[in-house]
Amino acid sequence: MPLRQRCPAHHETPTPLLDHLNLATLKLVAAIEHEGSLSRAAATLHIVPSAASRRITQLENAMGVELLHRTARGAGLTAAGLSIARYARAMMEDVDTLDAELQNLQAGVSGRIQLVASISAIVQHLPQDLAQFLQQHPGIKIELAEHTSAEIVELLLQRKADVGVFVAEGDIPGLTLQPYRTERLVVILPVHHRLAKRKRLRFEQLLKEEWVELPPGTALASRVAREALAHGVRLRTRIQVKGMDSASRMVQCGLGIGLLPQASLEQQAKFPNLAFVPLDEPWAHRVSYLAVPALAEPAPASRMLLQALMGL
Repeated sequence: MPLRQRCPAHHETPTPLLDHLNLATLKLVAAIEHEGSLSRAAATLHIVPSAASRRITQLENAMGVELLHRTARGAGLTAAGLSIARYARAMMEDVDTLDAELQNLQAGVSGRIQLVASISAIVQHLPQDLAQFLQQHPGIKIELAEHTSAEIVELLLQRKADVGVFVAEGDIPGLTLQPYRTERLVVILPVHHRLAKRKRLRFEQLLKEEWVELPPGTALASRVAREALAHGVRLRTRIQVKGMDSASRMVQCGLGIGLLPQASLEQQAKFPNLAFVPLDEPWAHRVSYLAVPALAEPAPASRMLLQALMGL
């Protein structure tokens, strides 16, 4: 790595590296690595290439090391440039985090959110959405608890929770609901089950089967029970479990069939001996909602979470 030697005076104290760096130049170095060339990086940052090149040259002169390979075809980062780019990315992330935290503090957004969610939401989309939200708003703390849909409604109505995420089938007095995600139900069966190769299944075709069910109070268990009664039967429940992983494991071992959201099963590659068949019923398409008490204005932190989860 060629060095450009600096010749300080005899008793001159070397200038600390930090004094030669600024965020704009670091952002440029990171952009050069990402884009693969100085000209494309300059275009991304909306600066002219000559100004971008001048910034890099100034930093090279200050540091005494070449940061770019300059050829007739363009310019790419040297080993030293790549090292700076790596640290520049980390610094940019820190600055973004600081900016978000300062904005939260200026807006009075900090504190704690009591979030209650159904198992369906927790095993599907909610963890990724929360991780992104907390990265952008580190001043906000979320306490997440899993509950059945019936429990979530009660907790919200009693003001013992700030935000709820669960499947609802209509308006609920005392709560304000906003759509969150749509999910599709599929029948899960052992791979060698006689119905496992069907393209789709109607609910009436499942009435004589033995079932692995989720606990009463969950939206899915309540819906299945209502549909069975509408057909004039009670399902033959062989075993009842608390979680979707447990349900999949029981079905895998031949203890019955079940219904689960398709997206939750896509994360369960550890259960290879299961067959998934779409349920051919209008109610197989479900909407999960974000819910807050209707008569109270959400706190700033809760309002920001709701906006983030709704994609606003």
